[in-house]
Amino acid sequence: MAPAGLSAREVEVVRLIAQGMTNREIAAALVISERTVAVHVRRILSKLGVKGRVEAAGVAIRLGLVPDDPRAVGARSGRR
Repeated sequence: MAPAGLSAREVEVVRLIAQGMTNREIAAALVISERTVAVHVRRILSKLGVKGRVEAAGVAIRLGLVPDDPRAVGARSGRR
């Protein structure tokens, strides 16, 4: 289990959040439903003790779950 009690799937989701992806984009990338992504996001926010996605991304970066430049995790087509 990752720091802050995040599951492996939650780490995947927070990495994609840090890249600026929407729930719809995350769902497509991970081949899961948007509803499932929303559940993961709620759990991530709760476990990290933050109120929003930007804060979650910042905490994840500080915990070393994602690099300082989240775009380095993997390039996304069509967006910068």
